[in-house]
Order: sequence, then C-alpha cells, then structure tokens
Amino acid sequence: MAIRMALVVTAVHAALKSQVAKIDALNVYPVPDGDTGTNMLLTLESVLRETSDETYETPEAASKAGARAALMGARGNSGVILSQMIRGACDVLAKSASLSAEAFVAALEGARERAYASIREPVEGTMLTVIKDAARAAREALESGVKDPAGVVAAAAREAHASVKRTPQLLGTLREAGVVDAGGLGVAVILDGLSSWLGGKNDGESGEISGGEASALASAASGVTDSELFIEPEEEAWGYCTEFFVTGFSGDAEEFEQHIHDICRSVLVVPDEDLVKVHMHTQDPGEALSYAGGFGRLYGIKIDDMEAQTRARREQNGQPDVAVKVGVVVASRGEGARRLFEESGAVVVEGGQGENPSAADFARAVESAGAAEVVVLANNKNIIPTVERLHELVEAKVHVVPTTSIAAGLAAMVAYDSEAEAEEVASEMREMFAGLRCAEITRAVRDASVDGKDVPEGAYIGILDGKLCVVEESVTDAAKKVASEIVAGGAELITLLRGEDLDESSAEVIAGAIREMGEDVEVEVYDGGQPMYPLQVVAE
Repeated sequence: MAIRMALVVTAVHAALKSQVAKIDALNVYPVPDGDTGTNMLLTLESVLRETSDETYETPEAASKAGARAALMGARGNSGVILSQMIRGACDVLAKSASLSAEAFVAALEGARERAYASIREPVEGTMLTVIKDAARAAREALESGVKDPAGVVAAAAREAHASVKRTPQLLGTLREAGVVDAGGLGVAVILDGLSSWLGGKNDGESGEISGGEASALASAASGVTDSELFIEPEEEAWGYCTEFFVTGFSGDAEEFEQHIHDICRSVLVVPDEDLVKVHMHTQDPGEALSYAGGFGRLYGIKIDDMEAQTRARREQNGQPDVAVKVGVVVASRGEGARRLFEESGAVVVEGGQGENPSAADFARAVESAGAAEVVVLANNKNIIPTVERLHELVEAKVHVVPTTSIAAGLAAMVAYDSEAEAEEVASEMREMFAGLRCAEITRAVRDASVDGKDVPEGAYIGILDGKLCVVEESVTDAAKKVASEIVAGGAELITLLRGEDLDESSAEVIAGAIREMGEDVEVEVYDGGQPMYPLQVVAE
C-alpha cells in the first residue's frame, strides 16, 4: 500500500507557515532575531522535503524516512521540543491500525510525555504547558462522547489557543513583556492545521485516512530508535561498521541484545521470528561475530572500516590526513568571526541569532573535523538544544560547551588544544565560560516593557548576562553603560566584537571610554561582522 505522508505534513506545514511571522515576533526581548516560528517551520520543512512526491510501500519505510528528516531538521529549542512531541505522538499512533479518536487522544498524551521528558527542568507557561492542556482537553472531549478524530483534535486545538493566552499568567517574563509564549502558539497553530485536514478542509484532498497511512503518519518520528544511534562514552575511534543476520536464532534474546550493547556502539538489534538483524560499531568485529555465532547461523556479514572511509573522504576533499585527538565545531555568523575561529582551528557552521543551523549542519561539521571526539561551541542559547542531541547523529563523541554568544565562544577557544584530552579541553572551556560576563548591544524592533524598563522601538538596548540592563538612544551610550557595570564588577580584560552595523571609529571610541573607566582594564577590539548585534562584549 502506498503511504502518502506528505498530505498531512503539507497541511500542518501550511498552517504554521501562515503564522510564522506572527510567532517570530513574540520575543520577550524586542530584538530583531525572533526565530521560534521559523525553527518550528524548518523542522517541519525537513520532513516535507523528505516525503514530498514520495510514496512508501510500508509504514516502516515511511516511518524511518520521516523520523530521520525530523531529527536532522530540528533547529533551536522550539524545533527540538517539537520534534520530541512528534516522536512521542508517533510512538503511540504507530501501534494503531487507524487514526481513531482514541488513538489521537493517546497520541497527544504521548507527545506531552515525550516533550516533558526531553527537558531537564520543564518550565510552565511554555509550549510544554500548551501540549499538556491540549492533551487534557482531547481526553475530556473523548470521555464526554466525542468519537471522531476531527472532533477531539478540534477540542485540543481550541484548548491549545486558550492555554497560549494563559501563558503570561504562568511565566513572569512573558507577563512583563506583554507577550504570549511563541512556541506555545506554534503548537496551537499546528493543531489547527491537523484539525482542518481531518475535517476535510485541505484544499480538495480527502480527509479520510486509511489504516496504512495512519500507521505511517503515526510512526514518522519513531522509526529510528535511541539504541540505533546511541554512542557509548567510551568510544575512542571510529572502528568498524558491522552488520549481519542470525538465522535460526535460539537462546535468550534479551541476554543477546544486552551483551551486544555492552561490547559495541550504535547498536540496532531487530528480531523477526527466528531471524535477527544486527547493526553495530566496534573495534573488534570478531568478538561480536563469535558471540553471535553461538545463537544461530550467520550470513550477510558486512564490515566497513570507518576510519579508512574518513581518511579517503578527507583526501578526496583535499584535506591533509592529520590526526588530532580532539576537534572543535562552532556556530558563528560574520566573516570576521569566521576567520578568527578558523585561525584557532575550529570548523565553523554558519548560523546563530536569527538563523539557527540544523542538527544536520552540525553533524556534517563534526564529521569533517575528522576526530573521534569533538567539542561543540553553541554560541547561542537557542542552538544549545540542537547540539545536545548530536550524539544521536554522529559517530564521534561530542562534548557540548553551552556558550551563548560568538564573543564568548572566541574567549573559550583560548583553551583549545587539539592534542589534549577532549574532556579536559571541554571542561576548561566550560569553566572559562562560567567565569565570563557577556553582553550584547542591539536595537529594539518594537515597543516593550522588559525587566521593569520601558523600551521604545528603535532604541539601543544592552543585555548583560541575559538581563536587560540599559536602554539608550545610541549604540555608543548603550555600550558605555553596559561596560561601566562590567568594570564595576572587577573585569580585567574586556573584548569587543564589532558587528556589521558598527564602524571601526565608533568601536574605538567605545574602547577608549572603557579604558578610561579603570587603569587596570585591558580592552581588545575585533571585527566580527555579525549581523543584528552591532556589538558583543565579553569580560574576564
């Protein structure tokens, strides 16, 4: 049976696209880089690109394609959480023969559970609250007698919008800024799209869903399991990608799978009656093959030397085959900042404020670093959730340093040593970042009230350590006031990273003013060229 996943994906994508500008505008800070809606849209676009004009003969095939695309396309905090909601729903729906009202209710509850489980410290008043309230409303509608899928999803969508309106009551920063939660609105809009599609309002396409299509849609984000992609922390090199079948399998299946997980990495063990398919990465294929041979006959053995493949790929790209113990990947925007990072030995992923890179972008960069262990500098708070899931996509062991600005990332690069132990490098970078004071100067794109300060549109605002601290008419005045607070805290070295909207002479005026604030303060100025933020400041 041909599976047409793209029909549903197109419907929810179109709904979100129609509201993406509105969602992006709902920043707590009135800065010109709102991207919550864009990140959610790009996550859906990744699935749409994969499924558009494609048919899948089995739900399993559709599931695997959709799951990989969603994971690879997830961007920023909102995109990552959305991908987890999708996966949670699909884990439930994949078990249903059709999309009944009961199945949809269970799916929304699965989305809620997966989303909350993906966040270490869940915060209410966010998209998490909205999916929770939507799932509750769907359950109540079902129990009150609503028996059609469109009805329960419509109830969920209505409650999602009501929940969005309540988010400022739960989160003080939203209340003070006078906005609702952007990610929550994105969830509500997606449910609108799904509700319309189920109700037959999908541009002429039938709203009826066959059992096969339902199962495919359901499992779109659950076809690739954690165990298939999981990389053990002890991995020291690329090793061998090994695949084989065990026929006539007999013995304790749980014991077999556990042992394979214990001695290998990136393990996938798929049983089918008396046949078991095994995929793994290991430094010693012989050990695993010998063990598996005790459970049945082996055939279809395939072993690829991933280290040799990596060397060949680097040679093909004209890169020298230089072995390093640890590589480093960073997110950055601006030609000057890129040059500074690359001179320090980093692989740069283009993106940051207002343009978050995807997980796939980072995965390619990690691979190109050519090291078994790689330190990743996020350089933006919205990118941190994306890089924290990289271990699911790459063979290298990833160490995340949660830097929140390009300037902070450049400061942390001082600790990079390609021949040191990766954990030591990452630990030193994290410690260095923890001791920094970071500030950004930008221009407000709308009127707002933040942290007790009125912000008129067009004013220059200074954000210090994540808090709005100054509002001024000029970038120079804003920078001076931010710097005065930093100097008062005892800074010894202040680094200014000049953006594309700040000329060199203005940057030197700011630097000179800072030097006059204290005899022991050293000031360095670099041309970063980053957009949106005329000045980034980091102090040690």
